[in-house]
This record gives sequence, C-alpha cells and structure tokens, in this order.
Amino acid sequence: MREEIYKNQLEEENKKLYQECVELMEKGRRKKAENLLDQFLEEKPGFVPALNKKAVIHIYKKDFNQAQSLLNRILQQDPDFAPALTNLGSIARELGNSKRAKELYQKAIKVDEDYGPAYNNLGVIYREEGNYSESIKYLKKARKRGSFSYHLNADKPFYKDPGCLFVIFLVITLITILYFLLT
Repeated sequence: MREEIYKNQLEEENKKLYQECVELMEKGRRKKAENLLDQFLEEKPGFVPALNKKAVIHIYKKDFNQAQSLLNRILQQDPDFAPALTNLGSIARELGNSKRAKELYQKAIKVDEDYGPAYNNLGVIYREEGNYSESIKYLKKARKRGSFSYHLNADKPFYKDPGCLFVIFLVITLITILYFLLT
C-alpha cells in the first residue's frame, strides 16, 4: 500500500504530527524527527510509514540491524510497501551487496511503479558500475516520478530558511570581494 493511503487513514491531529516528522527529516533535523516519531509511534505503534521513517533514521546512524528489523516488521504487515523494500536495498548496498540491492529496488518498482526513490537508487548503482545508459534510463524515470518531496512552509518566507540565508550571505560576500578586487 502507498504511504498516501496510510496517511489518509489518520485522524487530522495525527496526520499533522506525522507530516511534521516527515518535514523535519527532509530538512535534515533527524534527532528532533526521531523524538516526534517516538511520540507518534507510542500512539500508533503499527503505522507503517512512521516505522519506515524510524528505520531511515537508524540507517543514517549506521545501525543496520535495528533498521533491518523494523523494515522486516513492516514487510510482514505490508509486503508491498515500496519504501521499505527500497530502504532494505539501501542497506544491502551500504553493506557492499549491489546485486541484492538491485533486486530489492526492482521489487519495489514492481510493487509500485511510481515510487521514484527506487528508480533513483537503481540509477546510482548502474552509474557506479559504469553502465551509463541504464543509469540515465532509471534516473530519468526517477525525475519523472519524483524521488523526494520538500514542502516549503507557506507561512514562512523562503528567504528566512537558514540554508537560504547562508547562500545569500555567500553571494553578498562574493560580490564584495569581487568589488574590491576589480577596483
């Protein structure tokens, strides 16, 4: 089942809390996301997408055993959850088993042909193997399907985001340096 279907089954309050966890992860604020996920999972311990996000946090921490345990638990509940299959593939790849990773990514695509990250990860493996035509094929498919989603907060201007402020600072610094060099 797709993540959207799971999310649509949530009450509005839980949906907002889960979405906040997702947005924190997308912004790289994994520790805060993990705390909120723990809070969320206390109330909804079998919610597959949240378990998957928790597994992703374990992958980032290189705690592959814990991540695999969560992902296998997910696949027992929902064998067709493409994000869990893809994350198992990522663990296999991280552990040096590209063949197994490709199998898992292919399986994820088979169960959900619109799941962009599986295409992206296959494209990366093929690029690393030097098979550029296959790499391009899968990376194009990933781009069409979207390999991630990042939603800007409409209430907060984009230029107040810390990343954007840093870029603005760098541009102003570069312009200042060029000004002094050219005058």
